[in-house]
Amino acid sequence: MFISDRLEQVLSRLSEAIVPALCTFNPRLHLLQYILHDLTKLETRPWRLTEMAYGWCSVICENTQGAGYHRNLLLLSLEIGFRHLHPHRSTLPVKLTHTIHHRHLVDIVFESRNGDLIADVLHAWTLRTYTDEPLWLLDMCVRHLIDLHHLVPFSSKLRQLVIRSVALIGYRGFEQMGVERFIELLDHLHVGIEDIGEWTRWGRLLLDIVQSTEGIQHLSHQSWGLLVEPRILGQLRGGDDITYDPQITTYLEGAKEWEKLECWMGVIWMLWPPETERSKENLERAMVSLFRQRPGAPRKLKQWMDRWSQHDGQRREDVFKTFQWVCKRAHETSQQEIL
Repeated sequence: MFISDRLEQVLSRLSEAIVPALCTFNPRLHLLQYILHDLTKLETRPWRLTEMAYGWCSVICENTQGAGYHRNLLLLSLEIGFRHLHPHRSTLPVKLTHTIHHRHLVDIVFESRNGDLIADVLHAWTLRTYTDEPLWLLDMCVRHLIDLHHLVPFSSKLRQLVIRSVALIGYRGFEQMGVERFIELLDHLHVGIEDIGEWTRWGRLLLDIVQSTEGIQHLSHQSWGLLVEPRILGQLRGGDDITYDPQITTYLEGAKEWEKLECWMGVIWMLWPPETERSKENLERAMVSLFRQRPGAPRKLKQWMDRWSQHDGQRREDVFKTFQWVCKRAHETSQQEIL
């Protein structure tokens, strides 16, 4: 028998003894704390231990809501189950049973202002396992996450797990807390393309933000730059509910937000290339203004189109020819106006 199999058997029997002890008050309960503390030091941890420890959290919350002495047992159980996991680990071959009692973890863990514990619970609720994603538990974290950067120093692990949580919750989940506060959180996270695993979710989140009045004004240039990443746009192309909003172009041009408009032109060409003469003319007018203010924009747009073609695996000649034609017209018009 393999050592890991033997260890799993021992842990299973230990869990069978721990669960009844957690359900009632026991004057010798302090001994359980020593046992759990020792388990946090295990170098080899079978996946079943994560399942067991998460189950202990539910039992503790059901019987005590994490109050008093049991609170330490609750936090130790979280540490046993999730502290050892790498932040980029988003899948586990386990069956986590999410119960209504786990909701008590939200207030207990976030009010601790312990970044490691917050990372533990976010890891539990952002993992892909054999069971469904517990998005309803993540949704309960929104009011804590929105201002978390003011309360807790972000380790690299906590930052990565907050980024993953934001993508899973989505824009609508944070909208009720205030778009400006949400954007402030995003600015603090400094999300780069290497941080993103949920391409489609992140793309939809950013598009939702820029289609809001506050979002289009306050979203950082870094986040606008993410919108033109082929890995994000490639997942969004063809979505029936992804539609072009001409008001965004009008606003950016009127507000003289040229860097943002440059990014938005890239998004339009890759998601909604013009198909009629009227749409070409409307796009050309905005590009004239852009090229007048940013002479390097044609080159930047072409680079984005080339990257898009490489990522997509094929070059849509019809779109590229239209792009070259509109760019040429817009560039010539902008030069004439300058003269």
